Amino acid sequence: MRKSLYRHTAAWVLGGTAIALAGCAALPGGTADERWADYKNWTKITEGKVQTGDPTGFIGNVHKGPNGYRDVYVNDIGAAMLASEGPYNFPAGTVVVKEQYDNQAAWESGKGAGVTVSLKMTASDDLSKDNWIWAESYTSTAGESAFCSGCHSIAAKTDYVFTNGAFLAAH
Repeated sequence: MRKSLYRHTAAWVLGGTAIALAGCAALPGGTADERWADYKNWTKITEGKVQTGDPTGFIGNVHKGPNGYRDVYVNDIGAAMLASEGPYNFPAGTVVVKEQYDNQAAWESGKGAGVTVSLKMTASDDLSKDNWIWAESYTSTAGESAFCSGCHSIAAKTDYVFTNGAFLAAH
């Protein structure tokens, strides 16, 4: 009887531990960095625009690909620059957040967005990828990214930012 009780108790503990661990695995990987945690309150540079397709010809499968929908937000530090027609050299402290959705229905509902973040860390007269760091999700840590800087180097003349006032006016 005692052996049976131990086996039952051990099974219950192991089962409960497995359920708890599975539940933890489903939780988000942390909290958002305070530099972009409230981005929904920032300037939405894509307001009134349907953001889908591949107007640059460079999107490939990034940011949900040509069939995805995207919205772009910018903090107060970079808002005037991002809304302008250029020339572009963003001030240090600029944060640009891009929401990416799989399709129009998801975009219209505003649910299930993937989020990527660009942060301008260093003010410089020289436009350089080294002035920027990136975060691949709302809760990830920002840092250097050869992948992000590689693609964004195509927009080097606009300080590594594709979606800006001039871009939106042309598309």
